[in-house]
Amino acid sequence: MLKLLPWLLCVTLLGACGGNDNSTQSDAPGEAKQVQPIDTTKEISLNGRMYRLAFPDSGFDEHKTYKLLLAFHGSGQSAKGMQEMVKFESLSDDYLVVYPKSKEVEWDDGCGCNVAHRLNAQDVGFVVEIIQEMHAEYNLLEGENYAVGFSQGGLFSQNMMCKYSELFKGVASVASPMSVQLAQVCTISSPTNYMLVQGDKDSVLPYSGLEHSNFGLISAPSAIELIAHQNQIDSPYDSDSLAENVLLRTYRSEQSVVNQLVTIKGGFHTWSFDNFNTSEQILAFFDQSSDIKLPAHSALYRLENGDYHVRSMGESNGKSDIILLSGANKFFHSDSAWSTLIHPMLAELGKVHVIDRLGNAWSSDTQEPSFSLFAADLPKLLEALKVESAIFVAFANGNLATLIYQHAPSEKVNTQGMIWIDPDILLPHSINQYQSGPVASLREYKEEYIEYVSEGPWTEASIARVAQEREEIGLLISQKNMPHMDWDYYDAVTAQRSQINKQVTRIKEMMNYHDDLEAARYLAESINIPISIIDSDFERLDIANAETEEEKEGLIQWQTQGTQWSKDIAHRTQGHYFALENASHQVLFEHPETVIEALTKVLEQH
Repeated sequence: MLKLLPWLLCVTLLGACGGNDNSTQSDAPGEAKQVQPIDTTKEISLNGRMYRLAFPDSGFDEHKTYKLLLAFHGSGQSAKGMQEMVKFESLSDDYLVVYPKSKEVEWDDGCGCNVAHRLNAQDVGFVVEIIQEMHAEYNLLEGENYAVGFSQGGLFSQNMMCKYSELFKGVASVASPMSVQLAQVCTISSPTNYMLVQGDKDSVLPYSGLEHSNFGLISAPSAIELIAHQNQIDSPYDSDSLAENVLLRTYRSEQSVVNQLVTIKGGFHTWSFDNFNTSEQILAFFDQSSDIKLPAHSALYRLENGDYHVRSMGESNGKSDIILLSGANKFFHSDSAWSTLIHPMLAELGKVHVIDRLGNAWSSDTQEPSFSLFAADLPKLLEALKVESAIFVAFANGNLATLIYQHAPSEKVNTQGMIWIDPDILLPHSINQYQSGPVASLREYKEEYIEYVSEGPWTEASIARVAQEREEIGLLISQKNMPHMDWDYYDAVTAQRSQINKQVTRIKEMMNYHDDLEAARYLAESINIPISIIDSDFERLDIANAETEEEKEGLIQWQTQGTQWSKDIAHRTQGHYFALENASHQVLFEHPETVIEALTKVLEQH
């Protein structure tokens, strides 16, 4: 593992000393907030006190949502010194990192025994104000605040957890077992994930505790025991070894709250240790603590209606970004799982954004999920993604969103073309097919179905369907293409389908599907953007399984009219028509080469 040089500090009994940051003068109390950009860091004055705000080194996106991380320096250290030591913003794109400056030489850490307490520094209130200020100014995820401190700043992070646990999803302390005084009064009202990292040779804030008339410490093992108990964890801990000199003690509750003690054998009073990169490990712990565990290449973008999950891969081809939109399969599952194989393959041709509608995957829930709502949000979302030119690739009824969007598109985005894969056929007979059956039944008993599904009776069936689909898809992917398939991503998306809120979203989208069809019914007649259509003959399976002659005739008419309608649109708009025989509806898994061929032709035209 990576070995880092220790950060050696001159120390006092109360914590670590560091160079003072004299580059910023304090503002008078009550003075208006002042912001001065310093590279990727701003120094911000809030009611006469200062904190540093660090944006990810990779760049800040005003539309993207972030988590909030506060990092508290040690006694005598500066906010700038803490930032230079831990460098969180260089290690993750997911956080806005705040480095506050204590008012006095040290923080009011809850011991009631130091200068910050005697001078009424009100550090706790200052940090609460920072959190409120950050959430008001930036797109931050609710419930995703984190705090970490080093040395005496670590004691302060414990004090914040004891006083305002409801504000934090996770807290960490480095080189800082708990003070005797705080241990006697600490009450954690909202169970919080917590990590304590401590060297057993620490002589400043000793691992084994400290007896002192003014400032005593309990031992690190006693501190984690107390905190775990306060976090309502009553089960025994598990022991593990991360390296020869790194021991891990883990407490875990039935509610999945995790408290950990990381003991560094031979470790001193420092931030980093042999075989343990503290900054990376704390970020990993916070990521595991999060309710929003986004995969690689994923981000959330905030619009008025909610946060949209977007997974972006590939580099710009200088022509068009590729916008990949999901549609429904036979079970009406309609999320970015369908893009798992095709996404990295298309990314070889340009930058590809896969977007989950509200209520799907990691996007926010919404009361009335629909393609129409998504299409109305799409102009602002494309602008947030900085898309200037787009080619839409839409699976199944995802073509409805492209039509509704193109009726009122973003003026800043040029649509170069569309590729529809087994699209909805917007002819009277086909529309009637889509709107009848389950869709009609759900609409007739809307409130009853929502109440029923919310109670969870469909969960077992949803899990079974996910397993069935996974097996079927595994058989469709060729051996040549299997290396492109990201099963981890597929499983992360499909596992969410069994959640009650996702089940409710699915039936609401089916209910609203009727109106989506009405909104798009006549839009294809006037569109003049090149549309290429990939048309599989998956309907043959439904025809073969028809239970009555009338049903069979209706399905044959649907297939026949759909084929001709698709050919006509492709011809009229100067697109291309691709017919797939003996194919399943899962074209994105079974025939990705055809999608790539269709996209290549569109790119060549421009």
